[in-house]
Amino acid sequence: MIKERLKDYFILLNTGRARRLSPAEQIREITPTRDRPAVNGALFLATFLTTTFAGATEGDTLGAMFRSGLPYSLTLLTILLFHEFGHYFAARRFGVSATLPYFIPFPSIIGTMGAVIKTRTPIPHRRALFYIGAMGPLAGFITSLAAVVVGVMLSDIRPVPPVTGDMMVPVFGDSLLFGAIVAMVHGSMPPGHDIFLSSYAWAGWIGFLITSLNLMPIGQLDGSHILYAIVGRRQLVAGWIAVACLAGLSIIWQGWLVWLVLTFLFLMVAHPEVPEGEPLSMAERAMGWACMAILVLTFVPVPVEFL
Repeated sequence: MIKERLKDYFILLNTGRARRLSPAEQIREITPTRDRPAVNGALFLATFLTTTFAGATEGDTLGAMFRSGLPYSLTLLTILLFHEFGHYFAARRFGVSATLPYFIPFPSIIGTMGAVIKTRTPIPHRRALFYIGAMGPLAGFITSLAAVVVGVMLSDIRPVPPVTGDMMVPVFGDSLLFGAIVAMVHGSMPPGHDIFLSSYAWAGWIGFLITSLNLMPIGQLDGSHILYAIVGRRQLVAGWIAVACLAGLSIIWQGWLVWLVLTFLFLMVAHPEVPEGEPLSMAERAMGWACMAILVLTFVPVPVEFL
């Protein structure tokens, strides 16, 4: 029994599907479920509240704190909306039924765990898969880039306050692109100084992070959709390379262990098979590889550490 389960799991990990579905299961899988806009709206409102209070920077009253958090929450929610509706409209363009975005409120320093949509009918071919995968991170990246550029221009360079006693000061890492933008806007950082991000830059930083996480070429993530559409089953090689990289990076930042657990429990490494259809054009392939370059430019090896 255990041996058979391990065999099924190994197949699932490397193919995206453990076994062939029965006719009844296939019918159930492709039957569209009913839209529930009230649920989408309630989750969006809850996420608006959690991100607003996560972004609050000042205020002695609840109302003042709420107002101070609006620049962050509205910017971040705009990034997430562009990302998710990029997926949604691409799915509609190819006749794939998809849900409206489900936002995930999460009271924390960020205020959310992002948003998701779910396709409810099969993706017909790799071109559809490519656009459904790419339009989300591309739209989110462009919106994040605008937020970062404007936000960094509004950010201040200040002396780093001394860490005393039992203080825990979070220090957020830079991606290659974020660091380059800061250097272009503010020049070299004086010793003992650091950039104190405006609410817009902080939301853009989160947007870059979300973009890079989604562009990992693993399982059902956007990057895996894109890479599978370009190279087919060879995506599996890139998936295992990404897993190995995360395992190595987990030595210096344990948060990547969470992504490894998510991969092995839910995401899997391989992308499920999708019919090939008409080959992608050179322009589409170039756009796909540009998405992989965005992964490199926005990836943060150590997102946060505490001093």
